[in-house]
Order: sequence, then C-alpha cells, then structure tokens
Amino acid sequence: MGLNWDSLTLENRSFSMTPWRLLVLSLTAALFTTPLLASAQSSASAGSGAAAGEQDCGALSAGECRVLGLRTQFGLGAPLDLVRALALFEDACSRGDPLACSEAGVAYATGYGTKINPETARHYFSQGCTPNLQTLCRDHGLSYLDANSPVRNLPKGVSILGRACWVGSAEACNTVAQINARAENGKGPLIGQIDSIRFFREACILGSVPACLDGAGMIAQNPALDLFQHSRNFMLTFACSSAQSQPACAQLQAAER
Repeated sequence: MGLNWDSLTLENRSFSMTPWRLLVLSLTAALFTTPLLASAQSSASAGSGAAAGEQDCGALSAGECRVLGLRTQFGLGAPLDLVRALALFEDACSRGDPLACSEAGVAYATGYGTKINPETARHYFSQGCTPNLQTLCRDHGLSYLDANSPVRNLPKGVSILGRACWVGSAEACNTVAQINARAENGKGPLIGQIDSIRFFREACILGSVPACLDGAGMIAQNPALDLFQHSRNFMLTFACSSAQSQPACAQLQAAER
C-alpha cells in the first residue's frame, strides 16, 4: 500500500512516553547542544577541504551524524541545507543508525533535498523500519507530532508512522487513521475519512479494539461511506470474535437485524 505525502496539519496532542520515545526525544533535544556542532565543524575542517567534509560525517558517531543532519535540515545551529542533510542521513545510515535510514527514506519519499524516488525511499525505509524495529520506528514518527518540539514536522511524522504501520505497529496505524479521519490531511473530510479506513482496518487486525470501533463508527455515521459497509462489518466481526468486545458484538448484531 502506498502512502500519501500531502501537506498536513495537526492540532496539539499528547502521547504516552515509552522508553524508546524518550530516547528519540532526548536525541532531538541534543539538537540544541553546542558541543556536537563544534565537533562537527572540527571534523569537517579536518577533512580534505570544506566540500568533502561537509557532505559526510567525518569523525562523528552515526547518532551524532544524524543529529547534525537534523540540525542542517531545520537550520538549527547550522546553515539550512536540505541536500547536505540528506547526505548526512545517508552516511549515518550506512554506519548503522536506523533512525537515519528512516530520515533518508522520508527525504526520498517527500522530495526533501532530492527528487522524489519511491524505490530509493523503500530501500532506506527497509533498513530503518523493519518488523523488529517497529517500536523504534513508531516512536520516531510520533516524535515529529509533538507540538512542543522544535523539529515538529507532520508530513515526516506521518510518512514514518505509515511505514511503522505496515511493519506491525497498531498504534502507528491508528494514529495515521485518526489524522486522516479528522480531515487533517488537507484533502477535505470525505477523502480524509476514506483514506483512514485502510489504517483503521490494519490497526484493528493488529489487535487494537478501539481502532476497530472507531473505524466502524465513522463509517456508520457517514452515509457517504455506505460503500465501505463491508469494512465496517469486518472490523466489528474481528473485534467481536478475536477480542470478545461486547460493544462490537452488540453493533454487529444490530447491523444484522
């Protein structure tokens, strides 16, 4: 399934802090520490010329290189340069930083510092968002939805969450579904809700009973979504049979009368 990369807006939200999410946010906070920038500048000047030093990580660790990429991408303590930011993400990814791989995937999926290239985006996402890294990938995406973050960026967050959804994160699926269902994707209420159905279904299949109920309820409340009654019945049946959800069973019985 492909993702939509349109410009999005999101109201202030709060998210629970898992250990991985705290790690991601702590690394984001590192954007404002001066020693890293000084280290990066020192590494660049020690290389064979400015042009060469500015396009790779030099002596920085993979994690420090990714943070420098974020600084460069957002113009926080470093000159804003999307092309250089992507080069830093790619270098950090090659050194084994999965979050940098996700950042590179987003760049190629959205055209941040390069031409849109879905195949290359998938290549980097496959290294940064894999089933065994789904929690890290999910928290990486959620960190961009934090209204108080200096690097808040909804399109980036949604694209990473979309990938986390397809590798098994029910919370990521549900978050993207809610964003679309609230018409916060810039497409209008109906198109947003239609886009949300597949994410509600996926979250439901992954075991999120609230997603099953929310998706089914959205379809029931909007006559324009009558064509998707099969999806509503599927989500209610799944929640009723797999999770023994009484509300889902009751709604399913009412729908069958």
